[in-house]
Amino acid sequence: MSSKKKDVNSLSVILPMLSASLFLTSYSVVNGVIPQLGRALNVDNTSAELLSTTPSLTALITLLISPALARFFGLKKVIGAGLFLVGITAFVPMFATNFAVVMAARVLFGMGLGLYNSLVITLIQMLYSGNRRATLLGIRGATENLGQAIMTALVSVFVLVAGWQGAFVVYLFAFPVLIWFWIQVPDVHLDKSGSTDMDAEENVNTYPDKTSPMLGAFCACAALYMVFFNSINVRFAEIAQKILNDPHHDSSVIISVGILFAVVAGFVYGFLEKKFGDRTYYVGMGIYFLGCLLVSVAGNNYAVLVAGFFLFNFPGPILGPFLCNRIPKYATKSSQAFWSTMIILSFHVGVFASPLAMKAIAAITGSTDPAAPFPWFTVGFAIMIAVVAAWRLTHKSGSATKAVAA
Repeated sequence: MSSKKKDVNSLSVILPMLSASLFLTSYSVVNGVIPQLGRALNVDNTSAELLSTTPSLTALITLLISPALARFFGLKKVIGAGLFLVGITAFVPMFATNFAVVMAARVLFGMGLGLYNSLVITLIQMLYSGNRRATLLGIRGATENLGQAIMTALVSVFVLVAGWQGAFVVYLFAFPVLIWFWIQVPDVHLDKSGSTDMDAEENVNTYPDKTSPMLGAFCACAALYMVFFNSINVRFAEIAQKILNDPHHDSSVIISVGILFAVVAGFVYGFLEKKFGDRTYYVGMGIYFLGCLLVSVAGNNYAVLVAGFFLFNFPGPILGPFLCNRIPKYATKSSQAFWSTMIILSFHVGVFASPLAMKAIAAITGSTDPAAPFPWFTVGFAIMIAVVAAWRLTHKSGSATKAVAA
């Protein structure tokens, strides 16, 4: 590493740092070739589907230990190791014809993603502050969705050329990203005195001496809204088929457009944060509430359902960065990676719990309507907004009382 310090505000640092997030939701890009995978590996469709979903589960293993590893080795080394695992596990499915071997590679692939998932957020939190940090956290979230869209498109091309093995070629791009990242991005340590090779915005953040319990509320919020958000992703196609009375209706195009809404939201998050500050929460949750309400009242109106679905896709890249952007305010320096991990973990918990929540509502209501959970979720959004509004009002009142007493 050169002794010359890096200017973290330059695109030569920002672009490779953001590019590491391109792969974080890429475990699903093989979905389009699941039938071919099943036939080639002599397994049924359910087993083949596990090749897509297993990485999201095994990512949790390394996600939980990544803060400790980052504290010991530094953020850069652990992120680099994660990218290396993503790239190296691409080779195995390209040549293997045994299901167990391919599955083992996908297990390691997921562990690679989990190894650095939360740390790319921590890196931005510690290198930047203020509006720049908010903007970059939003763009980082958009980069995940953009990477998923680009790689899904590339998979369709590579499969035409190389068959089902071509679906895994896209992961080889992790190697040039790793090299670019390693050369350009400075290292950061999580201890209180750890040196860095950064320049422009060094020591820009002032960390509290104690971690606030507010971060626990952030995790609860992340889990709850992911329950609601993932539910519409799971149920949209079924609801659409019911409204259109067409069991063969393909919702892929609408779902793809929904991803583009998420990309746009990530890029505008910085603007919203600058304009609204803490009230950005109400912007995101308000859009979620409206989207859920539209799905709830859609009835047999397909246009209203689609409008609600699009609104559902917009706030995720707003609320995620919003929560992460406040970790430096409430967490000690040494626990930055831990709380980034806890919020990412809360997202995973919400995804896992969403089918269970829908099943529970169906059991309570006795309804078989696929849209039945969404009126309940609409009430849930309203309660979450009201609780935060009440807390802020109480907090402000308490602060004002203290000021008068002083």
